[in-house]
Formats: sequence, structure tokens, C-alpha cells
Amino acid sequence: MTPPRIGVAVMYHPGRRHRIARLAEACLPMRLIPVPDPDPAAFPSPLRTAKRAWAAWSPDTTHHLVLQDDVLPVAGFAAKLRDAVAARPGDALALYAHWNAPYNSYAIRQAAAGGAAWARLVPGEWVPTQGLVLPVGLAADLAAYLAGVDDLVRDDDTVIDRFLRERDRCVLAAVPHLLDHDETASVAGNAGHGVRRATVLLPGADLPPERWTAPPLFDKGAVMRAAGAPSWDFSVTFAFGTCFVGFLRPVDDDCVRHPFGRWSDWCGVLGLGHAAVLGPLAAYLASAAGRRVALTLSESGVSPATATELWAAAYLLGIDATPVPADSVATPVPVGSVAVPAAGHVGHVPRTAAGEGARAVDLVAPLRRAAVAGWVDSGLLAAEAARLTPGAREALIELALAALDQGLSDGPAGGRVAASSGGAMGGVLGRMAAREAEGFQRTACFPGPLRIAVVDCPVCGSGAGEAAAYLRTVEFLPMSVVPAGEEDGGPPGLRMAGCERLPVHGLILMAHLRERLPGAEGGFVTRSAFLIDRGVPLDRPVPPGALAAMDTAERWADAPMRPGGVMVLPVGTGAHWWAPSGPVGGPPAERWISEAARYGRGLDGHPLTPHAPEPSREEAARHRAFRDDLVRRRLTEITRDHPPGPRVNGPLDPARLTRPW
Repeated sequence: MTPPRIGVAVMYHPGRRHRIARLAEACLPMRLIPVPDPDPAAFPSPLRTAKRAWAAWSPDTTHHLVLQDDVLPVAGFAAKLRDAVAARPGDALALYAHWNAPYNSYAIRQAAAGGAAWARLVPGEWVPTQGLVLPVGLAADLAAYLAGVDDLVRDDDTVIDRFLRERDRCVLAAVPHLLDHDETASVAGNAGHGVRRATVLLPGADLPPERWTAPPLFDKGAVMRAAGAPSWDFSVTFAFGTCFVGFLRPVDDDCVRHPFGRWSDWCGVLGLGHAAVLGPLAAYLASAAGRRVALTLSESGVSPATATELWAAAYLLGIDATPVPADSVATPVPVGSVAVPAAGHVGHVPRTAAGEGARAVDLVAPLRRAAVAGWVDSGLLAAEAARLTPGAREALIELALAALDQGLSDGPAGGRVAASSGGAMGGVLGRMAAREAEGFQRTACFPGPLRIAVVDCPVCGSGAGEAAAYLRTVEFLPMSVVPAGEEDGGPPGLRMAGCERLPVHGLILMAHLRERLPGAEGGFVTRSAFLIDRGVPLDRPVPPGALAAMDTAERWADAPMRPGGVMVLPVGTGAHWWAPSGPVGGPPAERWISEAARYGRGLDGHPLTPHAPEPSREEAARHRAFRDDLVRRRLTEITRDHPPGPRVNGPLDPARLTRPW
């Protein structure tokens, strides 16, 4: 095989000219061409420089690599790059991906957990352009394509995603990455994105050339490719100390293809109950290793809620990266009355999937550790991250690895149940379930700020302080939280009880309506706040008259073009972790474990009120099962009925070229 001839261009801001020498040395013997921002005094625009960097391709090369000036190549970068390109000469190769990219970082973690050398990235999310290699012919086509896009479009990564989607070209990310991202201040307008390190990095790893010849093992983006996929898929992320689940479906014109919701709200769509995920956590914490972890975390002030959410993320990753026999490709796991996909698996994952020989096997454990360590380092709430000790960090990684191993052991079925929703659910609760299922399909491109007035809960006493603490874990949009009665005017917002675990899809539903009908009158109110305002106790069965009034106030969601007045938000809520609870005694580790169990029990929730009496819990479970079944059916319909061909709708619209998050 003729070795590849790789040309390199580095796009840089003149204020970072000093970085060029270091990058040039890392690229030797390849020749690096510096490409400065042509108008550094203007507004930040990576695209402005990327257009010129991609146009710097040479006909004397077989491939063209564009680097950004703030990347950090691993040791032996040039040789590892040559080996990787030689193994995949016809592919678009990403050498880095941001550790919190909603879909791509999970696709990479899945590949790492399975021991794979490559991860197929998800079309529709931005292409990681910090280090991107293209065959020179494709690079020339891209240069011509970018030349036709106005410099006012800021993001090169979304335009390049569009270019590749139009051609149905898959981007493969190297696992582990060959580049990291420096923590220097952004000059591209990305300061609000926080630290953007590599998803999976093993800086000193021995990566033999044969490693890169192994094919990718999974395809999270299959539903977005021209050939389509037999069923929808899911993605997991860990952010704000919370595990979120997103559902991948074949749509082509949404800024956010589908919202991420808390895993505990939507795991039923995957056929998983809370017990399937958290039962193994209880068993782990009862072991000697688990008790040691609990003691360390309790002494370091790490919340049991955070640890539980991290466990859920790693467990879901494990069941999604489990070896699947090749003859079971695309075979769905039956869940409820609709088949749930075997989660993006495309073949068997042997222990030596990363390559041949002992060196490849030796990479499996470090890759898995790197995959979950990135979640620990990037996904905690700011206050918790600031006080995290090295010992507590290691304890969280140990807990996450235990969850990952448990998920891998449980397999792709992973505790999924085959129980049906029990058929249609009529009456008011049936209509409420249908509204919530339909609302979950909504998306919002540019969510504006939301004013939230918090009513003190008459049962537990939670108020604005507790609500604000919870809402920091679901930062989908800017929110201001004040006690009810202290609003300072302005457009109507949301009225909620202080103890409510307001779900992400509730926020998105409000943003969806405001975005499409910016002049809509009326304000939103949660079901619990609606009951409080009418003097209905939250810890007793809801009277039929109050339930009928609530149903009427939710009907704006049935005809969303005619909103107004008091609009009850059609989403169920439970009591969040910050709501007051009784004291727990015993040694520190025992108290911490008891609090983790309390957090898990509190995730069940109720469609009407966080303090519903125990006899109504069975009805709540039926409501959730019916709602989840409706969501599964809708996702299946969207996937089945989408026409073949690249998932691109209409002409390029610069106004829509924005990042999902």
C-alpha cells in the first residue's frame, strides 16, 4: 500500500501566532501551511478562516488535514496520523471531538466501551473541525462549497456537516483521539461552552498500525444516513450532575433533532424501569467496594443524587456497548407493544476489537476508564466540581466503571421488560398521557429566557430556593426564579410549586410555543401549582371537579395555535432531591447510602402531584407505561415513514446553521 501524502493547514488567529511552531514540529515530516484569520478585528467567525484553510489543499497530496491553533497533538502524532489515514484512506476522519457534544461524544464513548478503534459520528450534529482529514478530492469540493457561504455564517462545523450530509459521507472519529483541546480562552465566540477537552484521550498509549484497520462497530447516526435504519436509537449524556437520554430519529430540518430528557423520565421508552438501573446500584453499595466508595463520597460532600445519575449514565452505556452476535444485527428487543432497537449495534465486539494481539486488549480497560472519567470531569454541577477532591474523583470513576461493567454484563436486554402498557388508557389521565407524549416530540431552536414564579408547597414547604437548586440541573434555557408574588412585570412565564421536578421536555414545550407564537398571551402553570391555587391538597386524591378543570386548562396543547389565558403545562412532575425530607441517622457511609436510595425512590413521580397518596401510585405507573408506549410508537412511525435519501431538507439556510446546544 502506498503511504498517504498528507498536507496540513493550520487556521490561526494572529494573536496566537506563537502556537504555530509547536504544531509544525508535531506534524513533521509533513509540511504545515499557516492560514491566518483574514479579518481578526471583525466578529468571531471560524468559517471565515476555514474557507481559506480548506482552499490550501495541494494536488501533490492524497489527503488534506486542517487543524485549529488551540489543539494539542499527542506524542508521536505524525506517525499515528499516517497509520490511521493509511487504514481508512477513503474516509473523513476526525482526530478530536468535544467531550460534551450531545450525540457525538456518546457515539465515541460507546466505541471506547466496546474497544473499537473508530466511532461513526452522528449526522446533523456539528462536525468536530479542530482536526479533520479529508481525501484531497473531497477537500477540494469542500473548499468550493465553503466559498459560496457568506462569512456572516459563524460556524464552519455546521456548514461542513451540511456538506457531508448532502453527500451522505460518514465521519469517523479516532478512538482514542489524536488531539486534545487547550483550555485557552476562545477567540471563536465559544467561551460560553466551557472547557472543551477530548472525549477519549490516552496520550501515552501504544497504538500499533494494525489497530486502525478494524472497522467501526456501532452506528448511532444510522437513522440520519441515506440508507436509513430499521428503528430509532438513543444517546446518553451526563451534564449538570444529571443523566439525560436523547432519541435519535430521521429528521432533517430541526435545530435540535430531538430533546434530551432526564433518564428517569424516559427510560420506560427504552423498556427499562428505574429498578432495572438502580437495583444493581443498591447491590454494589452493599458490597465492600461500594461501601468504600460511599464513605469517600460522603466525606467529600458529593451528593448521592449526582452519584446515582452518573451510575445511570454508565449503566446505560454498558448495555449499549455489549457484544452482540453478528447474526442479531438490527434485531430489535421486544419491549411493550413496540420493538425497541438493539441500540445501534452493527456486529460482534470481540475482546480484541481494537486491533490484534495483547497490545489491543490492553487498551480496553484504559478506554473504558477514559470514557467515564470524561463524564466525571465535565458533567458535574459547577459548585460540586469546584470542591471535588482527587479521592472523590477516583471514587466517582470507580463507581461509574462498576456501573459500566454491570451494564456490559447484563447485555443489550439490560433488564428491559416485555410488559405491554395494557392497551389504551381512557379518561382524563389518558388524554394527559397523550398530550405529554406528543409534547415530547417538540423542539426549539432558540429558546428565550423564562421567568419562573415559585409557589411554596403546602405539604413539604419547598419554595423558590429549593426550586432554583433543582433547576440548575436542567439548564436548557436561561431562567430567573423568584417567589410567587415577587414578579417584576414582563411577559408571563411559568408558575410552579417549589418541590416539583420539572422535566426538560416541559421547558422545551414552552420554548416551542413561544418561538412559534411570540405574541401569544397567557402564562403557564404546572399541574401542582394549578391545584395549589385552587386550594386542592397535593397529598390527597384529586377531586373529579378539579381534575376536569385541569384537563380543560391543558387543552391549549391539543390546538396549540390558539393559546391564551392560564395554560396548564401537560407534563408530570415528581418531588426533586432538594425537597425537605426527614433526618437520616447512622455512620456517614450508611447515611449516604440511605440518601441514595431515597433519591432513587423519588424518581417515580406522579402525573398530577409530587405528593400523591400511595394508593394512586399504581395508576401513575399505568399512566407512564401508556405515555411511553405512545412515544415509542411515534418514534417508530417517524423512522419507518421517512423517505430514503440524505437527511437534508431544502436549500442551505444560513439562519439555521447554529449549534444544537
